[in-house]
Amino acid sequence: MRGLTFAVEAPYFACFRRPTATSSLLTFPLPPPSTLFGMILNAMGVESKRDTTPYFLGMKLLQERVKINISPLSLERPVRELAEMLKLIEREVERRPRSFPSSPIFKELLVRPSYKVYLASKDEALIGEIAAALRNPARPLYIGQSDDMAVVDLLWEGEVRKEKGKKLFGLLRGTVEGCELLRLPFGFEENSVLYLPLLSLPKNLPFELDQPREAFIFDGEAVELFGVEDVVRQKGRRAFSNA
Repeated sequence: MRGLTFAVEAPYFACFRRPTATSSLLTFPLPPPSTLFGMILNAMGVESKRDTTPYFLGMKLLQERVKINISPLSLERPVRELAEMLKLIEREVERRPRSFPSSPIFKELLVRPSYKVYLASKDEALIGEIAAALRNPARPLYIGQSDDMAVVDLLWEGEVRKEKGKKLFGLLRGTVEGCELLRLPFGFEENSVLYLPLLSLPKNLPFELDQPREAFIFDGEAVELFGVEDVVRQKGRRAFSNA
């Protein structure tokens, strides 16, 4: 496979909202694959609106052909702030045009987070297009929320080989003792969110496992990769056939 790595940093704040959070805006400790795919499409000039055909086709292409892992370069705990969330209610606006009801809500923010992203694909041309877009983005880049600016630095591009390894970077498959457990969104299918199976985020990297695992080598760093074949529906069925 052909692969690349890039660093992405939010120079101010970022919030990667957990879709199950309701009474408060909680954040994942790192950007889910779905967020990173959206940022890549934005770099390629595709407007980030989920209900448009170019975005849908672009997201489907990345979901089906690209494998991914994410490694935090800094692992800081989120800070909390009290925010006022505006609610636009049609009948209220008609009666009182300047009245915008609001409610206080706690919001988690990550301060200047940075990550290393590993991408690989059998489609070498697609990896080349992604690399070119990250070097020279067609649109201003953001990560998470639309006002959280992102700075991207392409680190490496080359051939990815498979081998066994015990010292791994990035997210780990399954439950690993001493790690934070995460269930991350991988992408979208119609109106459904597609999730990866349970993953483990180590506190320190590289993480040494008791037994070697199948891994992929990116410029000397071993990581597991996650793709469409790992995705399951909320009901537990596979979301796509194997690509």
